[in-house]
Amino acid sequence: MAEPVSPNVLTEDQRARRQRIIDAGLVLLEHNEYERIQIKDVAEEADVALGTLYHYFSSKEHLFAEVLVKWAATLRSSLTRHPPQGQTPREKLTDALHRSVRAFQHQPQLARLIASLELSSDPFATEILERLDQTTTGVYMELLEDLEPGRARTIVRTMDAVLDSQLRSWSAGRMPITGVYDHLSESIDLIFRDGPEAPADQVQPRREAAEVRQVL
Repeated sequence: MAEPVSPNVLTEDQRARRQRIIDAGLVLLEHNEYERIQIKDVAEEADVALGTLYHYFSSKEHLFAEVLVKWAATLRSSLTRHPPQGQTPREKLTDALHRSVRAFQHQPQLARLIASLELSSDPFATEILERLDQTTTGVYMELLEDLEPGRARTIVRTMDAVLDSQLRSWSAGRMPITGVYDHLSESIDLIFRDGPEAPADQVQPRREAAEVRQVL
């Protein structure tokens, strides 16, 4: 596998060219499934040579992991411009999760892209997905800033797992989109059943995780 040049050492023109390739990938993904897009299609859309594309990205997986990050950034910007509705951490988290589902509902191919990239053996793609996961976790954690940090972290990890599981089932055609919303609501009801201010301890998270698995 070729070693792509690090974005940290690129000139301004090179960064712009790299970003143009990412933008081209997102444009193609808006109307095509990931599996049907060839790397040469992205190069043509970005108006760069194929060798130039591989100068910045080690593989198709690496490129589209960056495409996914760009798309996710628009979702975060949306939450910043229009903060989640609600007065309590539970209400804010519920609104944010539902908005995430609606975003995937408009572009289901992105949910399938995540499932594909999670199986990638490309270390660059894996690193980017891990960074994306940390960013997403940070966004949800901010909505739970009034809770004890340990409990907030447990809630976010649990709901991330529920969201990922349900989106996989929906994008694969195994459940309707209404099922995703229903399972999210049921899981949030279980987690916050004892009240959002309940203290975090070693027993409660294990009980919540077991109950959420029953929902799944």
